[in-house]
Amino acid sequence: MAQFYKPQARTAKLQRLTDQQVVGLDHQGRGVVRTAKGVKFVPGALPDERVTITVQGKHDAQLERIQTVSEQRVTPPCAFYEQCGGCDLQHLALAAQRAHKQKVVTEMLAKFAQVEALQWLEPLAGDAWHYRRRARLAVHYDAKRQQFKMGFRAPKSKRITVIDACLVLAESLNKLIAPLQHLLPQLELVKQLGHVELIEFEHQVVVLLRLREWPTASDQNHLEQFSKTYNVAIWCDSEQQLAPLSTSEPLSYHTVGLSIHCSPTNFIQAHRQLSEIMVEQALTWLDIQPSDKVLELYAGSGNFSLPMALAGAQVTAIEGVASMVDQLKANAHRAQVNLAAFCTDLEQSWSSQAWSNEQYTKVLLDPARAGAPHAIQEVATRQPQRIVYVSCAPDTLARDAKVLKESGYQLKQAQVVDMFPQTHHIEVMTLFERE
Repeated sequence: MAQFYKPQARTAKLQRLTDQQVVGLDHQGRGVVRTAKGVKFVPGALPDERVTITVQGKHDAQLERIQTVSEQRVTPPCAFYEQCGGCDLQHLALAAQRAHKQKVVTEMLAKFAQVEALQWLEPLAGDAWHYRRRARLAVHYDAKRQQFKMGFRAPKSKRITVIDACLVLAESLNKLIAPLQHLLPQLELVKQLGHVELIEFEHQVVVLLRLREWPTASDQNHLEQFSKTYNVAIWCDSEQQLAPLSTSEPLSYHTVGLSIHCSPTNFIQAHRQLSEIMVEQALTWLDIQPSDKVLELYAGSGNFSLPMALAGAQVTAIEGVASMVDQLKANAHRAQVNLAAFCTDLEQSWSSQAWSNEQYTKVLLDPARAGAPHAIQEVATRQPQRIVYVSCAPDTLARDAKVLKESGYQLKQAQVVDMFPQTHHIEVMTLFERE
């Protein structure tokens, strides 16, 4: 048998750089180090520190040692901090986290839109720990080893960091993690379980299981017993249906002036305190008057829409998910408010939409991370007096702010909403007015 020479694969030698100055943080909260071979981004490093790093790619590096420690550095209290990919700013003091987030938004608005806020308000802030009312837990079952893992993904990895508690989760959710880790491997459904969601609603905690098929009768019995023991509702979301395993009281969350009924798959803001405070701020900025016709885009199940209608505005709410539009209409009927709701893809032309021909005095939009590239153009051509734009992505906010600036709008006020303490994720509210 002929043998052919096969050279051994070379392993690139990692470059170690000592005594490097950290000059700032990027938008992901990573330390910025300017080396002779270009800028490197270093998770865990803070401005004004001198560090030793190992270069791991064209722009990435790993923190090895800190020679000079920043005054803003704190000891992360979470036991899983170095293994979990979630709360990546626990090493930075809370006030510094908020200042950094405002700086990121300011710089992106200046760089991509040449826009500067006339006034920055103090960040809206609530609890920094045990604030999160919704979490998605990754799961994996190794049938060969009969090994079950449930937790959060490791940084930049599909590997699961198994946890027994999380410092940012609401306590009502935290106490379910260990019992679920014990129960789920005993069930037949563990082999086809996609992930587990824990959600704290106003009067009910929900465990939502994402499955390919509906649970067997035996699994349902075990789950219903778990439901009674821990006083939670078990919902299953399979390819066939989304439903509770047994009769469940309506799920709801509170907003300004009322409670909103919703499905466990509907979007709700993560921070259990700040969602309602954010709505109050939007109402203040919009200064609702009885004569106002307000257009709300990406309306969800009514978190902003219904309080605006209760305040006296004529509200037209647009949402792209049909089931959420139905929920919004039902919520409006329950609250006895007059509100028009439509299901529309806002990133398509509005020309055929009857609601788009109305004259609106004010607009509120709260899009997903992709922002509103088409919708903002449509809004700008209609020239409402005021626009409140709520964003969870400063880069797409800056892109859309440029459109508003070119259409004669001025950024009057801006405010960071610390919706995600201990992480680099940013929520921000902005108020634009016609010049």
